[in-house]
Amino acid sequence: MIDTLARNPLLLLFLVAAIGYPIGRIRLLGTRLGVATVLFAGLAVGALDPRLRLPEIVYLLGLVLFIYPIGLASGPAFFAAFRRRGYRDNALVLAVLLGAFFIAFALRRLLQLDAPLAAGLFAGALTNTPALAAAVEVLRAGGAAEAARAQPVVGYSIAYPVGVLGMIVALMLARRLWRVDFRAEAKSLRTVGVVHQELEPRTVEVRRDAATGRPLAQIAAEQGWQVVFTRIEQPGGVEVFGPASIALWGAHVTMVGTREELDRVELFLGRRGERPLDVDRSALAL
Repeated sequence: MIDTLARNPLLLLFLVAAIGYPIGRIRLLGTRLGVATVLFAGLAVGALDPRLRLPEIVYLLGLVLFIYPIGLASGPAFFAAFRRRGYRDNALVLAVLLGAFFIAFALRRLLQLDAPLAAGLFAGALTNTPALAAAVEVLRAGGAAEAARAQPVVGYSIAYPVGVLGMIVALMLARRLWRVDFRAEAKSLRTVGVVHQELEPRTVEVRRDAATGRPLAQIAAEQGWQVVFTRIEQPGGVEVFGPASIALWGAHVTMVGTREELDRVELFLGRRGERPLDVDRSALAL
């Protein structure tokens, strides 16, 4: 079996994913490890035999695909946070990173660890895979031997499980200690865009003069509605919503948003439409 996996790295990759992903779905003490268990499975399989390794292009491609969607998902929320308490929060993050760096530096001096190994411990304790890739790339660019390039990976493998499990335990303790209400926290962070929201479509019939005569986008900006308008059905036919779309009396406006926001819009526009339009389901992802 080991020989077969060593000769077929693609089979090895999907076997590790097939083992780790289902384990991550198991709920234990009210939480799940998620995709982190895929990494744990990879660490366990890699420890069986030194020949069980993937080509370098696989890890590079995985790293790129990992960083790119994180940037897309977290970028808007990162910059939006500066309008709230972003400078304070980012200063806290910087302090945590510096604290972890000095701890890793002190442990390296105290335990006489090699610098590559200490770098791997630092990256693993913070569960920071891009930092590990940067450490390996610096060693490769400097012409380090393969054994030296493997040290950050070893340190990362040791510290990463502790970083994941330690974070889960710390969050559980903090929740009990400060009595955190996750529902209230999620509601307060909706405008930042960092929490999952249950969205639904709704069609509203315009029955108020205040909702007519002006672009609906302008009215939405004045009222602060957090919804996405998709279609407007009027006597002239059905049109895709645009910045200049104006709703006439009796028009059926279809939108997507949270139930609370939809209730606000419905209260302003008029009443629930009796003939809801066929909503483009892709709008639910906005």
